[in-house]
Amino acid sequence: MANTDLIILGMIFFVPSHGYQLKKNIKDTFGNPYFKLNNNVLYPTLARMEQEGLIEGKEMPGEKMNKKVYHITEKGKKKLLEIVATPVNPDVDDFEFKVQAVFFDLIPKERRQKAIKPLYEARLQIYDEASKKKENYSPQMSPIALTVLEYSIKEIKNSLEFYEKLMEIE
Repeated sequence: MANTDLIILGMIFFVPSHGYQLKKNIKDTFGNPYFKLNNNVLYPTLARMEQEGLIEGKEMPGEKMNKKVYHITEKGKKKLLEIVATPVNPDVDDFEFKVQAVFFDLIPKERRQKAIKPLYEARLQIYDEASKKKENYSPQMSPIALTVLEYSIKEIKNSLEFYEKLMEIE
């Protein structure tokens, strides 16, 4: 499951927003099929974050009604950077990793490398094991099983190249 705090803090960091606008920005950035943020999660999370001092809501006049526009605080920025720089759990799903990666521009290259390294090393080990399996067992494998294994190896290789690129960007 994607880190809702990371998404909300990160989006408010980039664009101070009221709840509806925040929800729209999240949908536009992360895509509705991948991450749906309903009001039962959004507004209690905003209230909690405001209570914790991570964000500050300011009433702004609207056309029909006032809207509370949320801005990130210094404490919120610190928390956001801490979440973004947290080393990635090797068991993380691709979407959750990509959510964290969206905000990698906020941290220095060294911290980004440190955050990605555990995932990179775990996937490299899987790649090596799958490659050895293909080398040792491909003659005995059915054509479909071999095709699936080859596809998996390509997929892992693409992920490794993606992680390497993220770690090298200045």
